[in-house]
This record gives sequence, C-alpha cells and structure tokens, in this order.
Amino acid sequence: MDKKKNLKIVVACIAFLLLAFAMDKSSNNVADNTLMRNKTGDGDESVDLILNADGLDKNYKYQLDVKEAIPSEKQANELFEKAKEQIDKTFCEDDQTLEHVMGHVNMNDSYVSGSVEAEWNLSDYDIVDYEGNVLQEAFTGDEDETSGKLITASVSLSCGEYKQMYEFSFLVFPDKLDSGQRLIRDINRQLQKEMEQPGTKELVLPNEIDGKKLNWSKEKSSSVMKVALLEAVVIVLLFLSRKEKERNAIKDRNTKLQLEYPEIVSKMAVLMGSGMTVEQAWNRITARYSDERRKNKAYILPAYEEMLITEREISDGEMGRKAYAGFAERINIPCYQKFVRIILQSIHKGSKGVCEALEKESEEAFDERRLLALRMGEEAGTKMLVPMMLMMVIVIAIVIAPAIIDFKM
Repeated sequence: MDKKKNLKIVVACIAFLLLAFAMDKSSNNVADNTLMRNKTGDGDESVDLILNADGLDKNYKYQLDVKEAIPSEKQANELFEKAKEQIDKTFCEDDQTLEHVMGHVNMNDSYVSGSVEAEWNLSDYDIVDYEGNVLQEAFTGDEDETSGKLITASVSLSCGEYKQMYEFSFLVFPDKLDSGQRLIRDINRQLQKEMEQPGTKELVLPNEIDGKKLNWSKEKSSSVMKVALLEAVVIVLLFLSRKEKERNAIKDRNTKLQLEYPEIVSKMAVLMGSGMTVEQAWNRITARYSDERRKNKAYILPAYEEMLITEREISDGEMGRKAYAGFAERINIPCYQKFVRIILQSIHKGSKGVCEALEKESEEAFDERRLLALRMGEEAGTKMLVPMMLMMVIVIAIVIAPAIIDFKM
C-alpha cells in the first residue's frame, strides 16, 4: 500500500511539474507581438522581455513600462455616466432620498472601480462637514426641522485627461429626537437666550416649556459623592490597566511583525528573482500561508494577515500602489515602510535593481532579528528575577519560621 501511495505521489508531482513547465513556456511567448494593457485605473505595468532579431548573435533583455489604457472621449463619457449612477445610488444612506437626508452622506474619492476620480465640494460645510456628517448644532429653529436646509453638491469627475462636473442638491434635516431630548434642547435654547441678555446678574430658570411645568432643585451632597469618587478612581485604574494591556498587545504584535519581516522580504526577493511581478509574488506568499492555515500547519501571523487584506483589496479593484501604501500605513513600522518603498519603486520604475535591493534588505533584516532575539532573551531573564526573589523570600521564611517559634517557646 505504501509503495502504491508513494508511486501516486511521484506521478502527481511529475504531472504538476510538466503542467508548470507548459504554463511557464506558454506564458513566456508574446502572441502576435501583442501585450495587453491594464484597464484605466489599474495602473502601469512593467514587463521584462527578451529581444531577438535577425542578424543578432545573442538575445537582449528589454524592459518595457506598459502604460495603462488611456480612455477615448466616448469611453470617458460612458465611465462618467456610470460614476453618476453610482453617486446617485450611494450618496444617501439606506431608506433616505435627496429630499430628506439625515445623519451622514457618502462622498467617495473614486467610482467605477477606481476608473473615475471624484473631488467633492459642498455649498455649506457648517451643515455637512468634509467627512459627510450632518452637524446637529447647525439646526437652531423649529422651522429647520420641517423645511430642512438646502445644500448643493458639486463633484469634479476626472478620467484620464477628460473632466466633467456633476451637480445636484439635497435637503438636510436634523436627527429625530424623543420627547426627553426635545425638552432638554428647548430648555438649552431658552437658557442660552437668557444668558445672552446684557446687564443681567441673575439667571431665571424657566417654569414651563411647551406647556410642561418644570421643577428645579440642587443635587444634595452626601456620602454618595465619596463613593462615586472612589468608583471613579477604580474606573481610572481599570482604564489605565486596560491601556497598559493594549500597549503590551501592540508591543507584542510589533515584535511578531519584526520577527516575520526577514522571511517575507526573503520570499519576495526569491520569487521576484525568478521572474514574477510584485503582485504574483505577493499572491504566491499569501496563498501558501492561507493553505497552511487551513491545514492548521501555521499560527496566525499578523504580517501575513495584513498581506491577505492587501491582496483582497487589489482583487476588489483597489489600485496596487494604493493598496501597498495602505499595507505599510496599517503596520506602521519603519522596516515595512522601507519594504513597500522598494515595491513601489518596482511598480513605478520597473524591476531593475529591485531584487538586489530586496536581497540586501533581507540580509540586514536577519541581522536585526538576531539582535532582537538577544534583547528578548535578556528581557525574559530580567522578568524572571522578580518571581525568583519572591520564591527565595518564601523559602527563607519557611526555614527561619520554625527557629523563631522554638526561640520564643
């Protein structure tokens, strides 16, 4: 049985090897001397070619930066129309219309999978801020609740060298309040008017609001305040303890990221050195990690998890340059930022010299990991001193206690 099983494995390996060889051979050929350009918004691509011509005694390496497809005016107009449709569908929250907007509006930076970039401008940012949040303090009168406030939105759409403006208006209303919140709001308004009166030394509290009688009294001070103060101190201590745990968690995560970094850089250097693009090498690493996770052969590694997020962003239509920059921003460690700069250099200027830079970075990273391991060992030894000292005190107490008791007797 073992021989048959081993034979099947060998046959499967040979079959995969032949398939990989065939795919590699077919992928190296340029059919009809034609290269496919990336779609608008997907970014440029660097392609390594081998040039052979009649009369030449050897092949020449030729690196070509293939620009993304530039849309025609007709294609740009079609993309603009699709972008306008997406704006109309996504601008308002669910169950809201332009005639009645509350809470928040969505103003995206791009549409149609990044093919169309959008720059927003609102007529009144005192009512809706730059993030699209409706500012409740902008509504001061009852008429605002019934008629709302009219805002004009201007969106500058750009696709390649073509631009187009899209304008529309929408009515903004304040959030709905229950009876208690409405009462507090009306009291605040009346008190604000009272305090704005010049020359008044006394503040008269209202006796009635909207037909509702109001009774006022000062809160009595008692031992409840002391208990509340003690509870506040406990809450602060718990908060500080939680913050300390969060800091330790962040520190542990950063340590894991630094330990994983040399391996990631080394893998990228090897894969890109074999002729893969940045995206292909990235996907190969994440695919292997995902396979090991499914088979429970690897623990959860934060750096590889962030790489998986970046891969999903790119597959969902995010531009590669923006996705890799987001990867470095989420991790926020200098070595990863340097790694991403090398990758972006490969995307912008081609892969020339990138493999050498990655190999150099890998060597430096392994040296840094050795130093980090030494520091971690020293810290672990220092942390062990406290429990060892406590154990020594307990042992001394156990040894001395009987002698002290016998001496007193």
